[in-house]
Amino acid sequence: MTARGGWGAAPTGCFLILSFLALAAVPETGAAQEAPLLTLEEALNRAVDHNPSYRRVRNNLELNDIEGRQAWARYLPTLSMSWGSGVNFNRRLIATDEFGNPVENPITDWRTSTSTSQSVGGSLDIFQWGARSRNMATTRAQARSREATVTARSRGLRADVIRAYRGAQNQAAILAVERGLLESRQVDLEMTSGRFELAGASRVDVLTAELEIQRQEQRIREAQGALDQALLSLRTVVGDPDLSGFRIEADLPEAFDPGNLDPESLAERAYSSSPTLIEQEASVEVRRAQAQSARRSHWPALSISFSASQGTSGDQFKGFMVPFPDRARSGGARFGISIPIFQGFDNKARIIQAEVTLVNQEETLRESRLMVEERVRTRLIALETAHQSYLITLTSRDIADERLQLGREQFRLGSRTFTELQRDIDDASQAQRAVINQLFALERALADLEEEIGEELR
Repeated sequence: MTARGGWGAAPTGCFLILSFLALAAVPETGAAQEAPLLTLEEALNRAVDHNPSYRRVRNNLELNDIEGRQAWARYLPTLSMSWGSGVNFNRRLIATDEFGNPVENPITDWRTSTSTSQSVGGSLDIFQWGARSRNMATTRAQARSREATVTARSRGLRADVIRAYRGAQNQAAILAVERGLLESRQVDLEMTSGRFELAGASRVDVLTAELEIQRQEQRIREAQGALDQALLSLRTVVGDPDLSGFRIEADLPEAFDPGNLDPESLAERAYSSSPTLIEQEASVEVRRAQAQSARRSHWPALSISFSASQGTSGDQFKGFMVPFPDRARSGGARFGISIPIFQGFDNKARIIQAEVTLVNQEETLRESRLMVEERVRTRLIALETAHQSYLITLTSRDIADERLQLGREQFRLGSRTFTELQRDIDDASQAQRAVINQLFALERALADLEEEIGEELR
């Protein structure tokens, strides 16, 4: 009997799949064999540098520094300074007499006057019942939200690249299987033709074998098209415009066994790094600052300000563009206090609204934690299911291969019909495809779980 449970356990009649895996990732032309190899690690590194969506969210981090400075600047006084100089021209053709009647002005010359002025002013809000601290908390929360968005997109990008790369490997492995099956179909045709010459098979059997070869060639063309599409999808996810004419690794990934994974430990790891929870926690901080600010809304607001100015003026151009006009000076300072005595219960309503919003945000955070735990456990279950299904497909493949091997021997001895042999071949080929597809379904489930917890598990 044939041993079951792994790739190495496949019998010799397993369509020579292991011999053809190296051919799956490249076309058959000699020029294509010179294409550069793109490894999974290199694809991940290229995606970090070139993926457009990840670059967009990463560029937003540059706003954190300037917005933080803006928030701190609200604690500092505002200062302004101005300087200006002007010239006026005046000519009067009509004057008035001592009774106010218009008369012709005997002096119609142009009269010129100029002036220059400087001023400086500033103000400082000493207390605003928490408005500036609320703004600071909002700014910090916005910064944490951007960082969480970058983290989430980084995780998603890694998972997308892995899924696209494994998808291309999946199609490459399927192409290898189809090519191996074509070799097997050709062997069947030769054996059937030999038996037909010895009257051990009918002409229908020979035609059926030829038809199966045509069908297998069609499957190869379809598999090659699917591989080309998968490579294009991988190139799009990576986002590198210079990436073209590449090939991927032909070696199949090792099946991951999730038997040692602990759901509680995975959930805790997800709690500490989940971008959703980080964003929700930042929102709680903002709501808490808003609630504290609302409780202080009945406190007085204090501010101070000052201003000073100087100027000069004169006939003709004597007062124009004077650097330091100091013929006239003025200045002042102001201290202001604003006390909200009664505002129609607006302050009370503001306090209640802020407290309710804070409580609701805390419930949203608690709900998010439950959802994170649910997603972790759901994806772990999907990973365990995929692994069990993979083991089943391995056993089914070995059984189908063994049955095919025995069926070929029986067909050679004449105790099994060609139709029955074709059914055995179809079942074995389907089992081969199922093993490969289920292996990469396991890889996708692993990528989904790693995306959720933010760590590599392999």
